[in-house]
Amino acid sequence: MALIDILRRYLGPTPPRSDFEDTVPIGQPTSGSVQSYVQSYSYTGESITPARALEAPTVFACVRLIASSISRLDWQVLRETPEGKVADSEHPLYNLLNYEASDDIGAIQWREMALTSALLTGNFYAYIHRDKAGRPVALEPLRSDYVAMYRDGDNQPYYQVWTGKYTGKNEEKAMRRFRGYDMFHLVGPTTFEGMLGVPFIHQMRDLIGLELEVTEYVTRFFAQGAVPGGVLKMPGRLSPEASKRLRDAWQAAHGGASRAGRVAVLEDGLTYEPITPTARDNELIEMRKYCRQQIAAALGVPAHKVGDTESQSYSSNEQADAEFVKHTLAGWAARLEQEASRKLLQRGERYCTRINFDSLLRADMSTRYAAYAVAVTNGILTPNEIRAREGLPAVEGGDSIRLPMNTEAPGQPAPAPSEPAAPSDGVPPSVDVEPEAVAPSVDLDAQEDADAFNAARAAASAMAAVRPAVEGAFRRHLQRVSDYLLKQRTQSKLDKWEPPIDCIDDDLRATVRTLGGLLGNEERATKALDAALLRHARHLRSAVTAIGTLSETIDGWRDLPQLAADELLEMVRLETTHAPLLETTTNANPEA
Repeated sequence: MALIDILRRYLGPTPPRSDFEDTVPIGQPTSGSVQSYVQSYSYTGESITPARALEAPTVFACVRLIASSISRLDWQVLRETPEGKVADSEHPLYNLLNYEASDDIGAIQWREMALTSALLTGNFYAYIHRDKAGRPVALEPLRSDYVAMYRDGDNQPYYQVWTGKYTGKNEEKAMRRFRGYDMFHLVGPTTFEGMLGVPFIHQMRDLIGLELEVTEYVTRFFAQGAVPGGVLKMPGRLSPEASKRLRDAWQAAHGGASRAGRVAVLEDGLTYEPITPTARDNELIEMRKYCRQQIAAALGVPAHKVGDTESQSYSSNEQADAEFVKHTLAGWAARLEQEASRKLLQRGERYCTRINFDSLLRADMSTRYAAYAVAVTNGILTPNEIRAREGLPAVEGGDSIRLPMNTEAPGQPAPAPSEPAAPSDGVPPSVDVEPEAVAPSVDLDAQEDADAFNAARAAASAMAAVRPAVEGAFRRHLQRVSDYLLKQRTQSKLDKWEPPIDCIDDDLRATVRTLGGLLGNEERATKALDAALLRHARHLRSAVTAIGTLSETIDGWRDLPQLAADELLEMVRLETTHAPLLETTTNANPEA
């Protein structure tokens, strides 16, 4: 993507936007208003910055909810086939989006950072590190306030990043410029300008400032208030010393939330009158509720998610949760998907990305299983596909689509009802006979053939039962090996690499021993496992040579788990059911 985009930009036709060069002065930001969130002052006099906005309880709750909800979802890489889109977890981009965004940060933290920045400031930026083939290998997050968007002489946008590493007076050296294809830019809700998102903290600065002021007022009131529910009255006037002594004594006895409600002991003609809640107190409660509702509505979060549970029932909460997923979470997921498909996939690849929302139902087991039942009954999913989603191994016969009895496959005519079989003329009707009255004839050769056939069928059934687990172990092992190799940056480290087999040995040892027990010899089965893993490690070591061809080598391992599983199972079968293949003449007894 990188090389072809560079050639198109510098050798291709003039972009259409250059015809409107006069609309934006050269070197000016594409949108000065939405990049000025650092100076967002509210009418309360509060400077609303991203860090200060998160101190507002409602803002923090809403941002945390949206960011954490999307960050834990599976970000799939889909391969487009004639039969439809198929999830491809072996694509290198899958590891980048779901496990490790860069050497310094995991994928979940990267997504939380991206959504938090986009929710508060309207934009999130991450520099895309690419290998020599132009494929992304890391996503380095950048602070939004260090990045500005400008237009060049051709009116094309570019990103200017303040590095902070230069202390001289030359501003050109303190800034770095990047083209669009090198920057992952998550744009929040935007305006008619379209290039940058609108900062939430700028648009809602007055409400955020109001909630901060109300929160501070309530905190100071309970921290410094000395009102135990009433007032003191005394006839006459007090001297300054007596007034100070009485005030200090009352503050020490009843000041602060921890001393509120204590019994007051009065003397010298003091009287106590209780204080009832005033309209000002009620207005303060309503003001906090108003701020909470308005900020939550601006971020698309249901009010009951941030503590406003009044006038809410279970059914209305359930509907609000569905609307939250459908509109708020799905909208942010679509923005992430589109930017990843534009910037992280090479043009011409028949791939796209999709964030899967199935894990949101993981905690609701009854709803999840009810949906699975409907999917199987109506031929949408197979039992093995459902078991794969639940992390369970496949079962025999679970790959077939099941349809209701009153439907037929598309394009297939409905089968005609079968006629009852007519009795044969030459066969008399059967009668009940005692078992002892029948003397079976035994054919020894046929009995031996039947025993061999049954043994072979039992062996085939046992191998078919463990085959998904064996192939899955090889697949997980290759995924771990691929993830490690793709992180290597030097040829010297690659030359010292030795394929690890301890992890796959632990995964397969118990399975192969069980299979050997079913086939008649556990020791020979484990011996075949050791030989197969040694051959597997030697194959990986011989395949990994130059770091420049590492990506092509890993892409060629797509069918290796299936081939390795077939080879291992065949070695176990031959070793346990035939003459040993791994015996050597040195171990044989010459006198035998």
